[in-house]
Amino acid sequence: MLNKPILFLLLGFAPFIGHTQKIIHDWENYVTSVGGKPISVNVDLALGQVAPIKENPFVVILRIKLRAPNTNGLPGIDEMKELDKLEARLVELLARQVGAMFAGRFTQRGIREFYFYSPDTLGYQKAINQSLFSLNEGEWLCQAKRDEKWENYFTVLYPSTLDLLKIESRKKLELMGVGEGTVLRNVEVEHYFEFENVDNRRKFLSAPENTGFKIVEMPALPDKSKGKFVLVLRRKEDPDFSWIERRIVSLFNLAQKNGGSYKGWSEIVK
Repeated sequence: MLNKPILFLLLGFAPFIGHTQKIIHDWENYVTSVGGKPISVNVDLALGQVAPIKENPFVVILRIKLRAPNTNGLPGIDEMKELDKLEARLVELLARQVGAMFAGRFTQRGIREFYFYSPDTLGYQKAINQSLFSLNEGEWLCQAKRDEKWENYFTVLYPSTLDLLKIESRKKLELMGVGEGTVLRNVEVEHYFEFENVDNRRKFLSAPENTGFKIVEMPALPDKSKGKFVLVLRRKEDPDFSWIERRIVSLFNLAQKNGGSYKGWSEIVK
């Protein structure tokens, strides 16, 4: 029987077809960093498949200064509970009174910012004031401005290509049972790449880090649809969550260094 690759599309998904259909929300938490400081982000990835939504051209941003952040600039357990209550209240009131859609939030350096997209700016201040009333939070600032292209969503909240790759890799491993006691050994995995030219592909292959891979596909001519030079490598892996950093991130960075891009990976089911 021929090996059957289950293609894992890491850099995109389609939880719905049209903008008018009900959005199937896909909330994700991830941590990135800037200047060595962690940034905790909670974002609805599903919005990225339909944004910008023309009916919601205004972004409402609420910034709160944490009372007692830890050494990483993130809230402690007690303050986290209060922030969760605030978030639930914000989502409820802004949706009910303004028709705003919650897009996500980030936390860094003792600051948390919430992002909502709204049809207009009428009444948003009242909703925020009502949400903050009686909660023991510190200094805060809110503003609403036109953001027809949803630039705040894509530049502040939406994960980078590498962060999205890591998120989708983790989800794939969870579907394979990792995290529920399953230990994977000698799993055949294919890795997919695209390069601008043959020389870049050759340089990538000659890197010492690529020892142990089998070349599955390496067409001499570029792909007709994209004009890219494709490369597919295979090897047996012992994938777990730490494998994402060791293997996937490493291949992503190495491909980028050599003028290429890492497109994803798939488990080979025999």
